[in-house]
Amino acid sequence: MNEHYLHYLWKLKRLPIHQMKLIDGKKFDLLDFGSYNEFENGPDFKNGSIVLDELTWFGSIEMHVNASDWYKHKHHTDPNYNNVILHVVYNADSEVIQNGRIIPTLELKNWVDKSHYKQYQFLQKNKSTIPCKSLFHSVPISYWENMKNRAIINRLTRKAAYFHKNQVNTLEYVFLQFVARAFGSNVNQQPFEQLLNSINWRTLHEFTLDEFVSRINFLAFSDESHLSHQWKSKGFRSISNPPKRIGQLAVFIYNFDFKSDWLDLKPQDQIEYFKSFFKQNGIYDKSLFANFIINAVAPFLFGLSTTEFKNTSSQEQAISLLNILPSESNIFVKKWENINVYPKSALDSQASLEIYQQFCVNKQCLNCTIGIKILNP
Repeated sequence: MNEHYLHYLWKLKRLPIHQMKLIDGKKFDLLDFGSYNEFENGPDFKNGSIVLDELTWFGSIEMHVNASDWYKHKHHTDPNYNNVILHVVYNADSEVIQNGRIIPTLELKNWVDKSHYKQYQFLQKNKSTIPCKSLFHSVPISYWENMKNRAIINRLTRKAAYFHKNQVNTLEYVFLQFVARAFGSNVNQQPFEQLLNSINWRTLHEFTLDEFVSRINFLAFSDESHLSHQWKSKGFRSISNPPKRIGQLAVFIYNFDFKSDWLDLKPQDQIEYFKSFFKQNGIYDKSLFANFIINAVAPFLFGLSTTEFKNTSSQEQAISLLNILPSESNIFVKKWENINVYPKSALDSQASLEIYQQFCVNKQCLNCTIGIKILNP
């Protein structure tokens, strides 16, 4: 048994509360299960309410596998738990006293649906990289579509959060920081961003293009550079190793017109605009361009709607861009293809990647639309 499963039962109200009594034999009425406190410190459910001894109590509800976990987790020393009105546990192995009063305790051990818990354990203990692999196609496709929609919003929101760290800079420079991180891919994002920050922008066009590329290489690789030992190149193809990508980034920075009206273009025209720019400047290759749209342009557009610019249509632009772009082909996509799930676009492949990394790997089946449907057929 674990707390996540108990939280799940409580959130979905999968318990016959009307039949249950407290461990001291008293009857109670549960008026409100409370709101799940997923991100803040403190009790698991806030703003709950119960009727006990003809009095209505309002406060928090805390859950544990064992009642003694209250003391194990040091809640007795934390005033945030003084307003707990109900302690819900799987095993009531200890009386709990907080702020001088005994906390009413509800034991679930004899009320949990054992067959349901066995199904949950199957997902949790499954050694497949996708825990629901053998059950996936028993779930209607609409649940998968719903989960993909959730996942792509989560992914773009997380990537766009980088926007808020850079609002002191101009919009053009923030875009370029997204670009630098995209050129760096996953393993070299930080040194690419640091390289960008080391450029003296006031003197940019005092150099010819070749001189500027040489200058960037000096900043990246010279013995005097603090970046020289940070580059990771193991496993990269020669076309995407750091020296190659740094040269391409330098060309992009030098030639790109930040005053252009690309933000006003339709998604398909934005793709053609950037593709033309990459080709005209000799930096186009398929993987770099896809990475640029997916990890620079789309998150930047998505982030615009959360800034003072309030460009709400840019969220739709970001999603449309990913829907137009072909699906990626990588080891993560292949994991889904192995269970006959074939992404049709970059939106599909990015959503599938998010689901795999954030839900499947971490066995977050109780937070996944597919997992929840499997457990609630």
